[in-house]
This record gives sequence, structure tokens and C-alpha cells, in this order.
Amino acid sequence: MSEGKYTQIGGVIKQITSEYTQIGGVIKQVTINATNIGGAIKQISVGEKYIWACEQESDRLYGIDDAYTNLAGWPLYGGTISDPVDVACDGDYSYWACDDYVYKFALDGTEVWKYQHPYPVLAVCVDADGYVYTGDFHGDVRKFDPSLGSGFELLWWKVIAVGPCKAVAVDYSAGKLYATFEYGLGGRVYWFHTSNGNNLPAYTVGLTQGYIIAVAVDESGILYVGTSNGYLIKVSNGGYVYWSHNVGGEVYAVRIGHGGYGYYVNGSVGYVVKFARADGAAQWTDMPSGISYSVAVDSFGNVYSTHGAYGSANAVIRKNNSSGVEQWTWQPYVNSRWRGIAVSPGIKAAGL
Repeated sequence: MSEGKYTQIGGVIKQITSEYTQIGGVIKQVTINATNIGGAIKQISVGEKYIWACEQESDRLYGIDDAYTNLAGWPLYGGTISDPVDVACDGDYSYWACDDYVYKFALDGTEVWKYQHPYPVLAVCVDADGYVYTGDFHGDVRKFDPSLGSGFELLWWKVIAVGPCKAVAVDYSAGKLYATFEYGLGGRVYWFHTSNGNNLPAYTVGLTQGYIIAVAVDESGILYVGTSNGYLIKVSNGGYVYWSHNVGGEVYAVRIGHGGYGYYVNGSVGYVVKFARADGAAQWTDMPSGISYSVAVDSFGNVYSTHGAYGSANAVIRKNNSSGVEQWTWQPYVNSRWRGIAVSPGIKAAGL
């Protein structure tokens, strides 16, 4: 994020990380871009809400604000942009998995760089230093160094090739990347050293659970995986299972939030669920019609999710507040196929 996001609260300088801050125990909206610091009025840069979403039918990359208005320079489409399935973001950039390419775009829609895989890219994530990680249909995992101005450097490339890599998540503090793979009749999570890509299997499931298609990691290095047969599982990076629940459908995405909570969507069942990480118990469940594909959570527990299917009134992006109450749905046109979604400012737990 850019510098200068500070304000004075109770005599103490606090950093502003979004357009809200806590004053006297109450969340308040920041409505001006100036504050009193050291007796002088200083201009501040108040963080904004950016929502990034993949629309697969029209091959468009959307950037919208919290009033679902297109950001300047967005949506992006044309050229080599096609079949977008996943997106990640930090404060200043968004990163997209589109067919054989991974893209990095600035906030104004300017392309910073792109890289072509030999196979379709299925998953992308970014760590707190801006390093980018991808997984593809062949089961290859890559790490990119973004520090070369408008360019990049491929730091390592590991070929696991046991099946498609459908999800990646980074544990920044521990220097580990987790990636999911189809494996035999089940699924497997590998962990990678972020420094050099050396890797080992971390957890394997069998035919009953199905393929592992989602993974998230919390601030303690604990994994939360979702499977194609509707299992949500909490597991250590050494393979110890804390709990396992069959929630139905296909757990396409799992995300970690603050306060001991997590979030998932379960595909054909269509639910968006907030759960307690301690035991997996649902805290609230939103049950819209249609398939649910992806989910993201911001720093205040607002939840953004994508839904389908093509040609249906159910093909929308949805926002729920931290209590699960629907705030809005957005559908620019009916013939949509929404896939990956990310939000900034998002959650910083183990990664972004």
C-alpha cells in the first residue's frame, strides 16, 4: 500500500488500513483525507476498497469498488486475456490466472508484466513482499520475483506432475508455500520452501474425500483444505487431522479471517459459510440460489463471493457483512460465469 495512512486517536498515532478505523471501541467511517498530527493538519491517503473478479464467459477481468462501480481503466479484455479463473491482490496490484498466462496489473489497469506457462494456469497467490506463486494444469509450481521494475524474474519452477494444481496459499512468516494436486484417486497437498522450491508431501486424502481443490493457511501454520466431495478439513502441515466435516457439494475455496474464523463456498450446494476454526462449526450460512465458486474476506469481516451459472439471474457477485447479512448483489449481465475473487484491503494472516 502507499504511505501516509495514519491518524491520531486518543493521543496515539494509528495506521489507517482501510476507509474505516476504530474510535472508542466503535468502527467509524473515515470521511475526510486530513487529520491533526503533531498540532498540524496533514493530508492522509485513506485506503480504498478494491474488488477483483474473474468473468469467464466474456473473458473479462473486473475491478470494482464497494459500490460495484467499475474502477478507472477496468474491465480489461482482449488480446491474450481469456478463460480467467483465479485472482490475487495486494495493496497496489492484482494478479490473474488466465488460460496459459499469469498477469500483473496496476490499479489503473496498466499491464506490468505477463508470463506464459506451457499449460493453463489454475491458481495464483502473492506474499507480503510481492512475490507471486502459480500452479498449472500439468502440476507445475512457479515463483516470480516482481522487483525488476516493469519486469519479473522466474526464481524457480518445480514439476510435481501428479495432477493439476488447483490452489496455492503462502505462509509468509514460515517461508512455506502450500499447493494442492489431484493424486491417484484422491488429493495431496505439498509444501514448498519459498526460497528454493524444495518440497515434500504434507497431507494426502483418498477416494472418499475426493480431490483436494482448495487450501488456506492460518497465522499458526495450520491448513484448511476443501475437497471435490465436499469435505472441509483442518490439518497440521505434518498431516495430523484436527477435524473433518462433510459439508456437501464441492469446497471450491477456503479463506482465513480474523478472530478465529474462516470462510468457504461449496459449489453445487451454493452456500457461503463462516466457520469457527477451532471446531469447524458454522457461525452463519448464506444460502443463495446457484453454484458458489469463490470467496474473499476483507479486514472487517465483510465477505465477497462469486456465483453462477451462465444465463441465470443467480450469476452474481455477492457481499455479506460480518454477520452474514446480504449487503448487495451485482450482475453486469446475465450471461456471466464468475470464478475467482479477491479484495483489498484483505486479510493478512499467514499470507495475504
